[in-house]
Amino acid sequence: FVIRMRPSVVELLAMYNWEISPKAAEVVLWTTFCIQVIYSVVYYFVAIAALWSKRPKYYQMFATTCLCGVVGLVLLAYADKFNLPIFFVRLLAYIYSRFLQGLTASILLLPPAPVQRERSEE
Repeated sequence: FVIRMRPSVVELLAMYNWEISPKAAEVVLWTTFCIQVIYSVVYYFVAIAALWSKRPKYYQMFATTCLCGVVGLVLLAYADKFNLPIFFVRLLAYIYSRFLQGLTASILLLPPAPVQRERSEE
């Protein structure tokens, strides 16, 4: 985005047949970039929180974050910035986080392990 802003503006203008001004196209691309940066920070923060806590609620939050990223990438297709590998990675992260949510929830339902007492010599 940042290094190739001029060519990206030209591509966006060509895609919409010059119906928007170059300044508006640049604003759209900068807004898209800022939203992606904010999303990335939230994505990694929630992922680290889920891995650190190992709680089903955090895995559910991560799954929701992944799903928002998948929907966001579909919407980015309108700005001609669709990235297929990132789309599949986010989709796989969503599926895996839903799996881990179910796994951790079922582990919490297990009875606690019996406490081993040391045998004292009598």
